Amino acid sequence: MMTYRRLPALAACLVMLCSLLPVLSSAKAKTANPPDVVRNAVTQFIVPAHQEFNDAAAQLANTMEGLCATPTTRQLQQARNDFDAIILAWSSISIIRIGPILEDNRLERLLFWPDRRGIGLRQVQALLVTKDPTALEPESLAKKSVATQGLAALEFVLFGTGAETLAQETQSFRCGYGRAISANINRISKDLLTEWQAKEGFAAQWQNPDPDHLHFRDSSEALSTLVSLFANGLAYYDTVEMAAFFGETPDNDRSRQALFRRSDNTLSLLQAGFSGFERFYKVSNLASLLPEGSGWIDDAIGFGFHHGGAALDRLSGPIADILADPPQRSKLAYVRTVVRGLGDNFGMDMTGALGLTSNFSSLDGD
Repeated sequence: MMTYRRLPALAACLVMLCSLLPVLSSAKAKTANPPDVVRNAVTQFIVPAHQEFNDAAAQLANTMEGLCATPTTRQLQQARNDFDAIILAWSSISIIRIGPILEDNRLERLLFWPDRRGIGLRQVQALLVTKDPTALEPESLAKKSVATQGLAALEFVLFGTGAETLAQETQSFRCGYGRAISANINRISKDLLTEWQAKEGFAAQWQNPDPDHLHFRDSSEALSTLVSLFANGLAYYDTVEMAAFFGETPDNDRSRQALFRRSDNTLSLLQAGFSGFERFYKVSNLASLLPEGSGWIDDAIGFGFHHGGAALDRLSGPIADILADPPQRSKLAYVRTVVRGLGDNFGMDMTGALGLTSNFSSLDGD
């Protein structure tokens, strides 16, 4: 039975030994041409994830139109259900923090977070009070602060203070604002899907690196980017998404800082996000590139995904209740340990075994 928690010194030694083994040359030979794993990642995970997000965004935008035209309790509940669905779809999109989503401030426009000082919330609340008419049109809303036009803003519209009026007032400002947000999200989702499916551009260059390309000059750069999505993504999951509400001790917990806690989607996001990393890893088939003698890395990753996912699946309830319940909180602590271990598996172990260079993470400057 393998032990998940490895001594850091031993891990470092293993990575160093891997770099000295002659068999590593065979791993480099495998990456001499555009690796199939990158193509797998794009065609079997990234594009389907963006299609799912686009479908969810279109459904939500359509439901918001209906809610504003005919406000009822049932319509409001449907809008909230559709919001839950788009959050689940977002969990996979949020892993892919490269390429199209980093252009035109799309990432921030879709989700302005973390918002540690509550700037975004205050801006959304101010719009609802002043009833700024320019917030009712997607085109003009898109030119406003990124904090007022994405998923966090829409969550407050649908679940925040005063949201019950959405089921009572026809063509209310609040509903019109929510409708504009959903239309804006839908437009961004279409642009993202179009760019990931394009025959030229970022996705094409990633799958077909070339010395003359802007983004990827060789297959090693392409593969490094893929591995870094896991290492950096798991670091974000740990140090931003979980650390926002999970303190070093129970006294330091901050449940009100949890992402999507108003809609009770914090746990759903964590579960779906973790599951997304596992699916992404499996469909990309990264393990197939590991040189002989490095199979233990794949075993460790599989162990982490299995047990971390099982711990998350055993949690239930709003995040505040989970943090207040010692047995459930201990499971969350275990998940953080697993996530950090997986981050090392990708950022150190796999990177070293494949002879790659870690890509820069935006978290390094936090």
